[in-house]
Amino acid sequence: EARCTKDKLPSYFLLSQIFQAQGKVADAYGTCASILTRLGETVPESVTPETVGAMIPETLRMYDQVYGDDWLATKMEDNTLRNVLKFYGAMANSAFFFKVHHIAAYLICKVVQLSLQNGVCQHTPLALMQLADIMSLDGNNV
Repeated sequence: EARCTKDKLPSYFLLSQIFQAQGKVADAYGTCASILTRLGETVPESVTPETVGAMIPETLRMYDQVYGDDWLATKMEDNTLRNVLKFYGAMANSAFFFKVHHIAAYLICKVVQLSLQNGVCQHTPLALMQLADIMSLDGNNV
């Protein structure tokens, strides 16, 4: 029996995926936002395209700073942080399917930045590919 939030994370993630599969993307997004808040993250109520426009170059600068420093060999050890990345990724998917692409881009940048700061985990490769996709769209005009 799960007693604390950390014990319930797999169930909440599954719930968000069920909502997503049912087309209830707002519920999926809200579930992830609620869990991230419980895990100590600050999830903004809204994100402007201008904020994302500034966040993308900031993320790329962070990447340039750490990439040559054996960053790929640094493993993210914190299980809670790995879950944070997983929920941010699920939120990004919900935002994308809800047709709010600039919020999806913001959340993807957040995942990449956390990976750059704390090491690589199983969620890092997908976030990097999604960031590359964002970069290929309209020359950064998300």
